[in-house]
Amino acid sequence: MSAEERDPGKRRRSSKIHDRPKRHSRKENDSGFISYPLNKVVGIIDRSRDVKAALDDLKVAGFPANKIEVLSGEEGARRIDAAGVKHGGLERVLRLTQKVLGDYEIEHATRHESELRAGHLGIGVSAPRKAEREKVRQILKAHRGHFINFYGRWTMERLEP
Repeated sequence: MSAEERDPGKRRRSSKIHDRPKRHSRKENDSGFISYPLNKVVGIIDRSRDVKAALDDLKVAGFPANKIEVLSGEEGARRIDAAGVKHGGLERVLRLTQKVLGDYEIEHATRHESELRAGHLGIGVSAPRKAEREKVRQILKAHRGHFINFYGRWTMERLEP
């Protein structure tokens, strides 16, 4: 029995935090290390006001806040950790494996890390379907997004330079 069924007159409190994108989720492990943005469209937007407008448009387009993540500054760059040196041994091995066997992973992780350190913002949106990817691409591009890519399983699709 839910709280509403027990007390139908009692309203559940909602928190505005659920209406905002995640900034510091701990998806991969407790350190926040991001190994690979699986099934996400990831782009760079240079100004925070453009990110805010993009987030508003993504919400209107039906993307829930829990499917959107914004990274910025040193904290965001530390979570990407393209060299794998700021985390544990497993993360270091993963990055070395990506460097040896991968095609683009380290190059893209390094680019994202440097963009964040330059004061730009990274935005990632879960968009596993092609129509969703195109919608996200259009929204990010409309708000001066660049280096927009989709990261699927075993592949990467360049959406915008």
